[in-house]
Amino acid sequence: MNPPSNRPRPCAARCKIKGLTLLEAMVVMAVLGIFLSLVAPAMTGMRARHQLQSQAEAFLGSLVLARSEALRRQQRVTLCARGAADGCDPIGRWDQGWLLFVDANNNGLREAGEVLVQAREAVPTVVKVNVTSTIKHYYSYVSEGRSASANGAFMAGTWRFCVATSPQGWQVVANALGKPRIEEYPATKCT
Repeated sequence: MNPPSNRPRPCAARCKIKGLTLLEAMVVMAVLGIFLSLVAPAMTGMRARHQLQSQAEAFLGSLVLARSEALRRQQRVTLCARGAADGCDPIGRWDQGWLLFVDANNNGLREAGEVLVQAREAVPTVVKVNVTSTIKHYYSYVSEGRSASANGAFMAGTWRFCVATSPQGWQVVANALGKPRIEEYPATKCT
């Protein structure tokens, strides 16, 4: 009889190879598919709410920038709904984006030669922007940092950002002194 060897036995004799069968892999894939189908609508809604909030925050940032630029430059700075060829939209469709510019001739319209400070692209098509009638076309800050229309009257207003699928919206409110703030509101009707 041969003495026992100190060599390890081959793997086939001492190891059991483990792995997934095709059936087990298909069950795991089916469970993952069901899970993803349940999570996807919630993620879509969350993405739309995030888009909505980010657009309102971007607008708030533009108002804050306009006010600080008016103070820094000691000139009227205007924010208007974006129209064709980097001009102001006469109808006031803020969902097309907005322009921030130095309003050298104090008329609330961007004309050739007026410095463009910021240009924002259109909001995503699912986001709607509604404004109060007092600020339909433009919103201006004068050199003292307060809001004022072309004829010198104070300006105040609200820009409402909403998505048809969400019961909540965001609004940017500028008071009579021109100080803007953002807040959530119940968006019962988003058109």
